[in-house]
Amino acid sequence: MRTFGVLLRKELRELLTFQMLGPFVAIVVIFIALGGVIGSAGDGDGSTRLVVVDNDLSVASQTVIASLESVGLDVTVVEDAETQTAITEHSADGVGLFVTVPEGFATSLDSDEPLPVEAHAVMTDFSFLGMQGTAEMQAGLATANQALATAFATRFAPDAPIELLQMPLHVEHRVTVGAETAATSPDVVGAFIAQQTTFIPIVLFIVIIFAAQLIATTIATEKENKTLETLLSYPVSRTSLVTAKMVAAGLVSLVAAAAYMLGMQQYMAGLETSLGGGGADAAMQASRAAMTQLGLVLGPADYVMLGLSLFAGILLALSIAIILGAFAESVKAAAALLTPLMVLLMVPYMLTMFVNLNTASPLLKWGLLAIPFTHAFTAAQNLFLGNDITVWLGIGYQLLWFVGFAVIAARIFSSDRILTMKLDIRRKK
Repeated sequence: MRTFGVLLRKELRELLTFQMLGPFVAIVVIFIALGGVIGSAGDGDGSTRLVVVDNDLSVASQTVIASLESVGLDVTVVEDAETQTAITEHSADGVGLFVTVPEGFATSLDSDEPLPVEAHAVMTDFSFLGMQGTAEMQAGLATANQALATAFATRFAPDAPIELLQMPLHVEHRVTVGAETAATSPDVVGAFIAQQTTFIPIVLFIVIIFAAQLIATTIATEKENKTLETLLSYPVSRTSLVTAKMVAAGLVSLVAAAAYMLGMQQYMAGLETSLGGGGADAAMQASRAAMTQLGLVLGPADYVMLGLSLFAGILLALSIAIILGAFAESVKAAAALLTPLMVLLMVPYMLTMFVNLNTASPLLKWGLLAIPFTHAFTAAQNLFLGNDITVWLGIGYQLLWFVGFAVIAARIFSSDRILTMKLDIRRKK
């Protein structure tokens, strides 16, 4: 037992080093900081704004308005107006949610033939916080349905029709993306976009980490085994050596990315089938028709731009990783040295899923856009919104950083300092 204790202490001393604990501490600190940023972005400047077009001016329409306000929405009431006119006037002010109560709504309830209320969402962002307002609108309409059902039961029970007691409020959903409008729910659009875009950042994150570890570990292994000296002694251009390492790692990463994306697509398809049940095919076809009408279907040119953006992100990560790997004295040290790259990946990866860059503070918005990997993570969303120029600018920005880091890597390998470079955080006497 004593021997086991000695062996255990020995293994713990080897594992509990800065090289092993540093990345974990950094990741914990990053998650704490990101939680604060996301929380402050979620609080925002106030409640979600919604415009109610009240063309009925009745007690029933007031019940709908009060129910929407009860869930925390900042409601602005417009009387006797066309829905499209209200959307045109208030969309410029940043309002994206509209509810229209038609004329004769209260009378239709009394005649047991309720007119539908129109809920219209103008979507300019597909982040989790960007979709929060539509969920609040749905909650407010559900509250209005309960309030109208209670009032209806009080007045007409027990002779009231059971369907009106259960669902007196009929809602017709409409969604606008860009210049296109379709009769569908924002929940359906959000689910479709999430299905199409969520796995792309996941695959990109995994592939970049895989590629970075691959090339950094290769360099660290060559330095540790003293094979890098032999390799540099050959009559081969140092630039060719760096280029060969990056191209090889890039090709392996592309194969891994294709495999991951194929696997994720099959996973999502299987998930759709298992959750569908009867009538799922008809619902899926209706959903896809609505997405096509909204222009939320990527074409061949869009996939080319998406692939270029992802590849530019991988090349940039490889150029950074080859520099960080040059400082590693061992394979164990290489993992800790990749922490800065992981920070540059995790910050945009987490924030772009939750934060709407269009409504974020200027400091947060431009700080995120300054990180080149942000443009790779947001490429799919920008393509769905038709922001092709933004995607091309993001590709150019990533390639610009890649060229800069590639030049630095070539200069490091062109000198013999590559053999002696190391990062020693201990204070030297």
